[in-house]
Amino acid sequence: MSARILALETSTLSCSVALFDGDACVHSEQRCEEQHVHASNLLPIIDAALKATGWQASDLSAAAVCAGPGSYTGLRIGTSTAKGICHAQGIPLIAINSLEIQAYHAVANGPLEAGATVIAVMDARRDEVYTQTFRWSGERFDALDETRALVIESQAGVDALFPRATDDAIVVGDAADKTERLLAGTGITWQFTSAHPTADCARIPALDAWANQRFEDVAYFTPAYLKDFQAGQPKDPLGLRKSAPA
Repeated sequence: MSARILALETSTLSCSVALFDGDACVHSEQRCEEQHVHASNLLPIIDAALKATGWQASDLSAAAVCAGPGSYTGLRIGTSTAKGICHAQGIPLIAINSLEIQAYHAVANGPLEAGATVIAVMDARRDEVYTQTFRWSGERFDALDETRALVIESQAGVDALFPRATDDAIVVGDAADKTERLLAGTGITWQFTSAHPTADCARIPALDAWANQRFEDVAYFTPAYLKDFQAGQPKDPLGLRKSAPA
């Protein structure tokens, strides 16, 4: 029997689930809200996906989850959910770079020429993005640089910001519009596509990890947040914190 893999993608405001039966994606669903609702959405989406395919959780061969970078909240919820399923069913955990999943959106809706350069960009607030550059081999993406958090300052120069990019690069991600705006006037000729990463785009890397048995330790795996979680300043509309004695 072919591998049956559940994929979860929760690294942005988008919450998505996909089921792979061997090389085929047999079900996928995405929900995207203006704020994080992964805690209430993810388990019902998984349940609906299993019912739609007639599968039971015990039919799963592995669970694949986005490994970061991305939203602290989203990654935490996706990871804890995948771990719970793996632990309960005794199946392996697969972790996939969230930017690699994002890059595969560039080939989701049509062919891409071998050698094409794809820059995945994910919003990291303000003028900052998470980014990584990939080259399409014709069958899969190969990373050309490391995953990094990048402040986009056009005066720094495009070559300095994206040294592995080509003149016909494709920029894809939920920060594509922001990247295009911040690089306006630099003379680039890139193609920009705004999209959230989705679980169905994890098919190729998930199957590759399964075939090569690249599994994570279910107990100790943690996603790569890249940036430390920063809690907001506590609200104090009445100024009570300022007036409280030390």
